[in-house]
Amino acid sequence: MKGLAAWLRAHRPQAGVEWLVLLCSLYFAAVSNAAFWSAFHASAAARAPGAWALGLGLFLAIAALHAALLLVLVNRWSKDVVLPLLLSVTAAAAFYMQRYHVYIDTDMVVNVLATERKEAGELITPGLLLALLLHGLVPSLLVWWWQPAPRPLRRGFVAHALGIALALGIAAAAIGFNFQSMASLMRNEKALRHLVTPGNWMVALAKALHQGGTGPAVRAPIAPDARRERPEGARPRVLLLVVGETVRAANWGLNGYARQTTPRLAALEGINYPEVEACGTNTEVSVPCLFSEQGLRHYDRNLVKGSESLLHLLHRLGIEILWRDNQTGCKGVCDGLPFESFLHADLPEYCDGSRCLDGVLLHGLKSRIEAMEGDAVVVLHMLGNHGPAYHARYPEAFRRFTPACERNELGKCSREEITNAYDNAILYTDAVLADAVALLETLSATRDTALLYVSDHGESLGEAGLYLHGVPRIVAPEAQTRVPLWLWLSPSLREAEGLDLACLRREAAKPRSHDAVFSTVLDLMHVESAVLDPAQDLLGACRRSTASGMGMP
Repeated sequence: MKGLAAWLRAHRPQAGVEWLVLLCSLYFAAVSNAAFWSAFHASAAARAPGAWALGLGLFLAIAALHAALLLVLVNRWSKDVVLPLLLSVTAAAAFYMQRYHVYIDTDMVVNVLATERKEAGELITPGLLLALLLHGLVPSLLVWWWQPAPRPLRRGFVAHALGIALALGIAAAAIGFNFQSMASLMRNEKALRHLVTPGNWMVALAKALHQGGTGPAVRAPIAPDARRERPEGARPRVLLLVVGETVRAANWGLNGYARQTTPRLAALEGINYPEVEACGTNTEVSVPCLFSEQGLRHYDRNLVKGSESLLHLLHRLGIEILWRDNQTGCKGVCDGLPFESFLHADLPEYCDGSRCLDGVLLHGLKSRIEAMEGDAVVVLHMLGNHGPAYHARYPEAFRRFTPACERNELGKCSREEITNAYDNAILYTDAVLADAVALLETLSATRDTALLYVSDHGESLGEAGLYLHGVPRIVAPEAQTRVPLWLWLSPSLREAEGLDLACLRREAAKPRSHDAVFSTVLDLMHVESAVLDPAQDLLGACRRSTASGMGMP
């Protein structure tokens, strides 16, 4: 070993850092961009005349642009830290892009930054560790072995400046020579740019950090005209608003799926909405959007982030609010409002020391509701079908569809095994929702009650090679954007509101989106405001003319 160490020290390559940057840039372009080259190869542009010239131009442009960027960040003093960091993060990014066909944009990076320890642990697999070893550590060892050639500071600065200029010149030439073909490719394959790594995650990280540091310290009030028109003599009202996780419409039994994954809900007098579009393809977008005035139709990240949520509005009007969470928080929706997390709960009936099953959200809930005075909205934020560990989302009694994928690395399971585990998790969600309805029915002697369930986004289970979620919405498949929505109203609430159940079910066939939640909750809680959109309200069209004025006209 001593002889090897001495040999390595004696044979350390010595040259300017610019040459090391060039090698790293070529490595990134050739090795780390396998997902990009696969997508390019599958595109129509790869089969068009002159495809070889376009491919060469893309390679040169990717390598040269990364070289220019790295020359800004890397010098003789920083190379031993910056380059190994870039290589390691890029190795992880490339692994997930290839294995699950994910795209890395700002929303994806925001999701990653919001990931807590337990969730991150489920994504650490032997495949990832091997990728970090081969594509992170091994190249980093070569970086550390490289010895920068000694030279005056001024000469090094000039060399860096010339290197940046040369790299930008090569990139400009490569793009200019193939401009028409590249423009057509990027126009037809809009998500392709999110596969160019490490540039994709570096730019997305910068944007995410900037967005995280902006926004008003105080949220702007919404609906200043809002007021409650609670009928005289009306009974207290409780709404359970259940936010599901990663449940897609295609596998929801009530939507006509080949399997009955929602048998208990099917036996209840609920209303199922089969065609519902989600705000986004990840929790960080969908949950704030779901509770925002802007919604999907007028979505603006900064406006949503800087404004009060639906829950803040209801709280301001005197309605009690409680958020119960089996996830990674409410994403700002419930800031400053009562919040209970079960992420680290010690309840052996539901929790195994790592995660808790969603049934934990009902633990002690009845007593919490009974202690509330007047109207209340309780949000249950489920862990649901959060992947890739679908098998960990349900107890053994719900292992009905077999064989089920029992590992976190989905690439090691068949499509059938993945789907079986996913469907078992929906079966358990069905049971938790039915138990929640049963809990509300026990309160019927003194309260009018309702339950509204909606999933935050869908999930890909291997279709077209896609897994999990988070694909940029503009190119996301329906599997990630279509979600279930289900509503249950107690008989006393239907009577008080003069609601026609048959009408509600007919209306449910119309296309909807997450935007329906905002206006429907306002209606249910007797809130009048210009922000309530009758076209989005699930109830307004089905009040009988004989209704006694209870609720909104």
